[in-house]
Amino acid sequence: MTSDEILPGVIGRSEAVQSLAKKLEKIATADRPIFLNGPTGSGKELFARAIHELSGRKGPFVAVNCGAIPETLFESLLFGHERGAFTGADKAQDGFLAEAAGGTLFLDEIAELPLLQQTKLLRVLETGCYQRIGAQKEQKYTGRTLVATHADLRQRIEEKAFREDLFYRINTFEVSIPPLEARREDIPLLASAFAQSVPGITLSECALRYLQRASWPGNVRQLKSTVDRICILADDSYITASAIEAMQECQFDEKPLENVAKTAIALATGDKIRAMVDALVNEALATSKGNKTKAAEMLGVHRKVIERRCQRQSEVSPSLELS
Repeated sequence: MTSDEILPGVIGRSEAVQSLAKKLEKIATADRPIFLNGPTGSGKELFARAIHELSGRKGPFVAVNCGAIPETLFESLLFGHERGAFTGADKAQDGFLAEAAGGTLFLDEIAELPLLQQTKLLRVLETGCYQRIGAQKEQKYTGRTLVATHADLRQRIEEKAFREDLFYRINTFEVSIPPLEARREDIPLLASAFAQSVPGITLSECALRYLQRASWPGNVRQLKSTVDRICILADDSYITASAIEAMQECQFDEKPLENVAKTAIALATGDKIRAMVDALVNEALATSKGNKTKAAEMLGVHRKVIERRCQRQSEVSPSLELS
């Protein structure tokens, strides 16, 4: 792993990702199914690959998008078939289960799996065996199964669209992948990494802060595609925030202050205004590594405002030290 990687192929410094990494490091070597849920574009396959790398398994990582395979072909592609098993089967062929031997089978968008195929997948997971279409003998399934979806499987169960017994079979460990909104401090790091795919391009600090403030409903996938376009379309190799703004590639929350206010009002604390001001000062000082002048610039206030808040906090908590 590189210095920026918190897991193989995964970069981030946010508390949300650090907490997730610790959990995955614990369960990666446990030979049990893992269910990854999270919004579209949050990087579920990336985390699945990281689990595979950490697991120490020698076989391949086989990724399957359940929503992209026609129902009539899924059984053949999953189990494989013998020659002559059906019209057009002119030769024997391995399925995904055989391809993942000794490795990891990642079933993405499992909520899209038809009920009939859910039943057959459940049997494989329960018995550890499967049978090629047209074959007489069973084969051993030696892969490890990871599944993912952005859908609410519990809601699908209530709607009778997903088998409850299969849900509990694949859900030995449930892992929630956070949306990009929950890990905003990772945006500059991610954007810088994505920009490296275009040689000679550098995103300025102001450009990274601009991207950090933008809205990313499509999560990491949207951020990557946007950074790719910006780097390719930019007129200069050193890209500034004004250059990105001119391209009109980013969207912003229309009511950011209103959303912050709603969050503050919901806080379980007494003086919510004081709590928010203290939180703003503390976050600015943390981001500026204790530099009060830079913190003041970030908040758009005079340095004395920061000093007064620090003085008040130190009086409340004498052990608190701010440089």
